[in-house]
Amino acid sequence: MIHTSIIIEKCRKLFLRKLIDYEFSWKVLKYSSIIDQIFIKVSRIKNIQSNKNQLIKEEKIIDTYIDIINYLLIILIKIDIFFSCKSFSHRIVMSIYNRNIEIIKKDFISSLNFRKNQITTVDSILDKIYYLKNNEEKISTKELKNYSIKILIEIFFLLKEIS
Repeated sequence: MIHTSIIIEKCRKLFLRKLIDYEFSWKVLKYSSIIDQIFIKVSRIKNIQSNKNQLIKEEKIIDTYIDIINYLLIILIKIDIFFSCKSFSHRIVMSIYNRNIEIIKKDFISSLNFRKNQITTVDSILDKIYYLKNNEEKISTKELKNYSIKILIEIFFLLKEIS
């Protein structure tokens, strides 16, 4: 089993590397653009599961999950930065990243007891992403944040199931 902390550490390291390489390029992206990227990644996972075959061998399915986690965290960071600070640095962004990942981790661990018989699927995540895409004009920032957190928790459940 791949432990949650190992996944989180991989996510954090990748995010920091990308932050150094690309700086704050994600800052100018609309939420809908980030959601589109998440959709592409989740669709990739669904296709791999459906076809039982992975055409792009260099990118493992776990790497795709890590990308999804980081895209969702970018949404949460953008929301936090928009509401809390006008100027920011790598340190501030990583602090927001770490705070959000700890919230997700805590919520995931606390929901383990409640979800014993509930199965999480890639389709349930796609449903949430479709909802976000179809309602992007109407959805509040608070709702976007809540959906992002729910999807993140579901991602960790999927990772728990496949490992």
